[in-house]
Amino acid sequence: MADYSYEPMTTRDYLALLWRRRLIMAGTMVVCVAIAVAYSITATRVWEGRAELVVNSDAGARPSILSSAPLLGLLTDSSSLLGGTDLATQVQIISSRPCLEDAWALMHERPELLVRVRSEGVTDEMLEGLPELLAGLSDAPPPATWTGEYERLWDSLLVSAVEESQVVEVRGESADPEQACDFINAMVLAYLGRSLGDARAAARRSLHYIEEELADAEQRLAETEESLRGFAQYAGTVELQAAAEQQFALLVRLDEQAALAEARMRAQAALQGELQNRLGKQPEHVTASTVITRNPQISDLQRALAQAEADRVALLEEYQPAAAPVRAAQAKVDELRGGLADAAEEVTHSRDEQLNPVAQALVQQSVVASGERLAAGSSLDVLRTAVRRVEAKLAELPDEQITQLKLMREVGLAEKIYLALKEKEQEFEITEKTKMPAASLVEHAIAADEPVRPKPILNVVASIAAGAMLGLLLVAAAEHFDDGLHRPERLARMVGAPVVGALVVADAADEDARLVLAAVLGHMRAAADGRAALLIAPSARAGAEALAGALAREALAGGQPIALVTTGIAGLAPGDMPATIATAEADMAIVAPETGAGVLAASGLIRAGVPVYIAAHLRATRGSEVVRLARMVSDMGGRVAGAVATGASRPTASYVPVPMAHQ
Repeated sequence: MADYSYEPMTTRDYLALLWRRRLIMAGTMVVCVAIAVAYSITATRVWEGRAELVVNSDAGARPSILSSAPLLGLLTDSSSLLGGTDLATQVQIISSRPCLEDAWALMHERPELLVRVRSEGVTDEMLEGLPELLAGLSDAPPPATWTGEYERLWDSLLVSAVEESQVVEVRGESADPEQACDFINAMVLAYLGRSLGDARAAARRSLHYIEEELADAEQRLAETEESLRGFAQYAGTVELQAAAEQQFALLVRLDEQAALAEARMRAQAALQGELQNRLGKQPEHVTASTVITRNPQISDLQRALAQAEADRVALLEEYQPAAAPVRAAQAKVDELRGGLADAAEEVTHSRDEQLNPVAQALVQQSVVASGERLAAGSSLDVLRTAVRRVEAKLAELPDEQITQLKLMREVGLAEKIYLALKEKEQEFEITEKTKMPAASLVEHAIAADEPVRPKPILNVVASIAAGAMLGLLLVAAAEHFDDGLHRPERLARMVGAPVVGALVVADAADEDARLVLAAVLGHMRAAADGRAALLIAPSARAGAEALAGALAREALAGGQPIALVTTGIAGLAPGDMPATIATAEADMAIVAPETGAGVLAASGLIRAGVPVYIAAHLRATRGSEVVRLARMVSDMGGRVAGAVATGASRPTASYVPVPMAHQ
């Protein structure tokens, strides 16, 4: 018994365990499936509305910068005013309060429009009139005051960007499929209308500025041409030298470049001012992480309060409650209670800060704009120096030629500025007519064929999986708290002795059973050493008599005489039993009391040192019964030499030792 050769459970053992607990598994799965089916039948159907937008990837000039620096619009492409910005900004705009309020107003005031969108989509004609349509809507309540179905719509709204793309998904859920679609389509219309209105406003501001500048340029051109005509009438035809004409052409080109450099410098200065204003509203540092811990003063105050309360109670044993020491102790207790109530439960243990990434980006853009402004200023200085040199050379000409050149220069410059502004005016007029919002609608919301929740098939499959897992947990719990034996290893642990064989039934006609019986018989003969062996069972269910009879038949079949004494010995006196059992013809006598009461009748034999074997049915005998019987034998001075299991899942003569913890 010193060698430990514990046999682990096999797949067959686990399957036998599940079969034994099949009612728990089946019942758990049936309950889970029934709950899933009941939920699928009774739950409210939830429908989803879904739309997709694609954000323009080109980043245009911001209206705020254009309004403060209109010349920047002259130096950039007019089509950039049509919108297009970063994806995250558009996601925030779509879910913003103005779009939500416009969507609410559309659902209440223009439901027929949403019906058209649901069936036809957003047409060009509809998109054309969206800004004016939104401007004519009534004021809507803020989303925070929405109630009922609209509150649930707002809670279900999800605006998210599709990973690694410029696509934005807008989703919403409702118990009414048409309402879910209308809400999402209203959100899309509100966003497109506002975006289109902003693009139009930016184009109109730039066009208005160009029209004003064009009027001034036209007036200056007329004035300079009139001055040139007046000079021609006064001075007549003035012949210009070839060198003077070349210098004049160079001077005109330098003036044009200087005008562009000055415009570029002014634009960059305006951009830098805009960035500085935005930078002033951003904090320099932001909190990266904060660690909150329990206030250490809480524990100290609690200990002090407990001690003060104990002191007050101790004083009450000696003084009256109105006595001064008791009142002082009570005041201290009240003070500590007040401090405990005022102390913060949690305090900031540490806070890590980092530079504000938004502020850093603005600083970087401001530095770039400053560099561009300085570069433009340097170019302007160089060009002005060159202009002064050319003007100095031209100053050597006669006064008539100088005057004529100045007038021609002013006329040429005014004409070029006028033509450039006229060209930009035409571009912005085309831009305003080819208006587009910052995003394009890819797919509008349509009524779904199936609700998104509940999903009966998925619910049933999930309930089966959950029932299987819960059933396994319940089987494990049942096995843990089960007092039954079930396995030979558990019988060995309960008895405190090895299991020398396990039988399905004690049938000597079965070949496997005969092998087990022979092994058990050999173990008992070796332990008895020519004496009697006691085979007892905690109850009649274990079949001690049947097992003893099978052992006797196996011994006789092998030509080995054996004496078998059954429960009939219960009427004999303990002193008569050894004489009855000891026979010359038998190699060993087996006494088989059927229940624990038979052990009392065989008490004399137990004191004589007879080896005792406990027979237990693995499925019908409880562990507490086996433990009680083994303790009874031990109290009588006997020795439990082993155990025999009946009702096993398979017959085995494998030696099952006592687990280490019980050796």
